[in-house]
Amino acid sequence: MKYLNQLDYADVPYPTDVKNPDSPMKDGSIKRAGCGLCCLCMAVDRLTTESLPLLECRDLAVEHKANLDPGTDLEVLSPVIAEKFHLRYEPTDDLQKMIRFVQNGGCAIANVGGDRDDGQYTGVFSHGGHFVAVISADEKELCILDPSLKEGKFDEPGREGKVRVEGVFAYCAPSILDRDTDNRSPRYYLFSR
Repeated sequence: MKYLNQLDYADVPYPTDVKNPDSPMKDGSIKRAGCGLCCLCMAVDRLTTESLPLLECRDLAVEHKANLDPGTDLEVLSPVIAEKFHLRYEPTDDLQKMIRFVQNGGCAIANVGGDRDDGQYTGVFSHGGHFVAVISADEKELCILDPSLKEGKFDEPGREGKVRVEGVFAYCAPSILDRDTDNRSPRYYLFSR
């Protein structure tokens, strides 16, 4: 199984927020804004016998203007990737639908929203916007590939005890991820064969 960590790609350019002429993100990198790209590449690897190289995914994001805002617009890029790799694609805000979809062999990309509520909520997977891939699920636990996984990430105040890490796999209760996505829509991007 392919795992990509965006933190390994500090020197690989990925311009985002390109509609804003003064944005520092125009000179950004995959390390800074490539979580969505990494998740799409991992989803293709998981669901097909083909591979989507990270640089090709970046180029598709630029070509299809999924980089106009900061990061990657998966509402723009997901249908492109689904068509290219003959995958079914569907966005949803429904946690139970996402769990059933993954249980039936699919893969989901979760759209987490970071810290909010005037400091009352600490984002578990990110302090800002971020994408993570859900590769297995049941009613009690999700298995997640987090493209910004690093040592101690889930030991921070507000995150401790919410995620268990084994190698590159992060495990949490569905309610943890659903709360982390509750300020986003769509919350989940679903892919299947």
